[in-house]
Amino acid sequence: MKPRHWPAILIVVATLAGLASGWITVQPGEVAVVRRLGRVLPETWGPGPHWGWPLGIDRTTRLRLDEVRRLEFGRVDTPGPLDAPGLGEYLTGDHNIVRARGVVQFRVADPVAFLLRAEDLDQILARSTEASLARALASRGIDDPLRGQRSRVAAEVRDELARSVEALGLGVAILGVNLTDARPPVEVEPAFAEAQAAQSERDRRINEAKSLLGTLRPAALATAEGATDAARTRAARDVEMARSRADRFLNLLAEADRSRTLTVRRLYRDALRDLLPRVRRKVLMTPDEPVDLGLFGVGPE
Repeated sequence: MKPRHWPAILIVVATLAGLASGWITVQPGEVAVVRRLGRVLPETWGPGPHWGWPLGIDRTTRLRLDEVRRLEFGRVDTPGPLDAPGLGEYLTGDHNIVRARGVVQFRVADPVAFLLRAEDLDQILARSTEASLARALASRGIDDPLRGQRSRVAAEVRDELARSVEALGLGVAILGVNLTDARPPVEVEPAFAEAQAAQSERDRRINEAKSLLGTLRPAALATAEGATDAARTRAARDVEMARSRADRFLNLLAEADRSRTLTVRRLYRDALRDLLPRVRRKVLMTPDEPVDLGLFGVGPE
């Protein structure tokens, strides 16, 4: 090869190298945000090979859309000399102060907006989270974050924070907010501990009472149902006996209307038959022997 051809070869090699520098391969789950001469292009590059302008004209930033990012906020211990005053302190709706800390989970939703806010994103997101938590606690008592309502408070903060980041255009999607710890101020922490112990004891007794209710209530219902069935049975029996007696009385009344003397005589004999065995005496009468009905005030017909 002649020496005079070397400049042309170098130019071709440099051109090809420059063109090759514009090629980029985006991996699955990633997007590439392109800055062309410092201006961010509105369209991102998805997974696969792409070609852009070489020699530093295009600068690309790779972002993973499936990566879950975490940001811690607040604190529960005593702030240090370099911390902001009142860091991690929030005023509740019943005018108490609570210290809280937690974690925000989010992912990139709008790569372009995220890249434009990347430098101050953590600070803005932390301040927005603290503001959302302050609003959520301002409408609640201190017992909610300290005891069983912490998850509800976190859910309210998540919804409020999602609206805030959308209004601010941070380019992120809030996946969840978790309050990892919440404590009263150190000065009154023993008093709150005693109050929580008393409330826990009350809840334990209530749960025991509910458990006992679940055990005794079916037995009581079964006993009541048995007593009701027995009462219904007795009532039905008494009604039938009353009807039987009423029918017997009506039959006797009809017989008395036909023959009062014979009816009274038969009743007298029936009474003697039932009564004499009790006094251990017997009365022997012949079939034709008359019965003295003077005791009943009844004379012959």
